[in-house]
Amino acid sequence: MTKGTEIPRAAGLRAGPFTVSAVGAEGVDLSSVDASGFTSNLLGQRPDQGGPSTVNELSIAVLAIAGDTAKLRLFPAK
Repeated sequence: MTKGTEIPRAAGLRAGPFTVSAVGAEGVDLSSVDASGFTSNLLGQRPDQGGPSTVNELSIAVLAIAGDTAKLRLFPAK
């Protein structure tokens, strides 16, 4: 994924939609505004951070960053 990529809402997991707002050596930044107007930000997400971040019932893991492109894995939280 690159800056500007839109990740659709995961309705069953009560998360998103997300926008990739930055990708670089500092990590991946994701932002979200839900239907009620609640804003959330995941900043500086990195492959070496020790595990995925979780928003409601959705886990987001950064698998790799190469230049301005990141590989993410989105999956249901346990």
